[in-house]
Amino acid sequence: MSKLDEPFERAEVVDNPGIVGARWWHKGLVDAPKDASRRSAIMVALGVIGLSGVGAALAMVGDGCSGDDTEVQRKRALDMQRSFGWSFGAAQERVTFDGEARKPFDQAALARMSTDLRPADESLRAYYVPSLFESPYAVPTLVPEGDPAPVTPLGAALRPIFTPAMDRAYRSGKALASLLLAARTDSGLRRDIAVIVDMDGPESVAFAAGAAEAFEPVFTFDNWPHPRGVVKAHLTLAAAAYYQPLFARAQRGPRATMFVLDRQRLSAYSDDATQFDNRYVARLPAADALWARGVRHVLYVAPTEAVTTESDDLNDDFMACASRQIDVRMLAASVFSADAGEPRPANATEEWPPHYYGGRAASHGWFWMDYPWGPPPRPAPVEPAVQRPGKLYRPRARGTPFSGSAPGGAQRVPETFGTVPVVVALGTGAILGAALSRSGSWNRASGGYGG
Repeated sequence: MSKLDEPFERAEVVDNPGIVGARWWHKGLVDAPKDASRRSAIMVALGVIGLSGVGAALAMVGDGCSGDDTEVQRKRALDMQRSFGWSFGAAQERVTFDGEARKPFDQAALARMSTDLRPADESLRAYYVPSLFESPYAVPTLVPEGDPAPVTPLGAALRPIFTPAMDRAYRSGKALASLLLAARTDSGLRRDIAVIVDMDGPESVAFAAGAAEAFEPVFTFDNWPHPRGVVKAHLTLAAAAYYQPLFARAQRGPRATMFVLDRQRLSAYSDDATQFDNRYVARLPAADALWARGVRHVLYVAPTEAVTTESDDLNDDFMACASRQIDVRMLAASVFSADAGEPRPANATEEWPPHYYGGRAASHGWFWMDYPWGPPPRPAPVEPAVQRPGKLYRPRARGTPFSGSAPGGAQRVPETFGTVPVVVALGTGAILGAALSRSGSWNRASGGYGG
């Protein structure tokens, strides 16, 4: 018996006014005799609607049901990139490295980046977030069914960058380190001061590189680059590649702690179709953990004096520090600058001119007067001509999208923050691809996403 002659069994009667023609088709099946063969049942239905209407009716049914075949769901952006590749949804697009450095570059070293930039102090590794540094040679574990375009490894395209802004940040970090080194005691460097650097990613990396003699950096970059990323993480990664040799050979003895953040992590995001939401929130030690490490002072480094409050995702952390009697102050990296009146020495290196607090060699030590966390240096420094507002900063409780705790004590994060829309096949649950992609077959077969 052929398949056409096999007994026909009706699994479901469709009676949905939104599916034009479907009711007629199923009416024919309902009225067919119980013992009718598949062939006769189909013939009955064809007799009801007429041969001329079969194609149109089936097309309408297909159009009406196509939206039910797939569904757009939101998934964590980093999870999708780890599974399907760093350029998920934009496999044929590239990123641009403005400020590309021209010095020799060992590309093979990128495979060691997450190790080279890991804290030497094992007790700090719990706070180290290596996500960004793992991206250059990460291998996708899955291929999206609807968009199988090959993904070029990020490491093959990555180039180090060095910009004027990074140069200024490096010199500012070096100036801060010199202040801590000058305050060294018989027992070594002070470790009761922790620094949180919250500048744009490349400048934060450069500041940490300049300060590495006195501060051990703990990087907290919890995202991957993407061609349409709202956070330009590829530039942060390129800056890390530039300074990787410095971090790899940095002093390994006891140093103060510096947590390194990318200020762009909370960048404005508006369009699923043109942007990829690779944002994330900062992850810092709890106030009790800082206190247990002997930290009594936190210095929050912002880019300029125009910044008068901390980033939204840090308010709860800073209020917890204040409750734990940990003094939190703000410092603008821009308060460090070169002394225009200082003559260039004959043996000056490429790191000349040095930067000073207040912009003068004579005012450099005034830092310890504005931030009275220890005995001022002797002789007493000359007071700078400009009073710095950062020293007056104190954290104040305020409502932000990140205020409060989520279940389990984790930081609260807005529901769709750091997520991307993906197209999922309802029948199998398979991820067909990113909804922002225009190359996937679902964009031709289904109207489920109109972004």
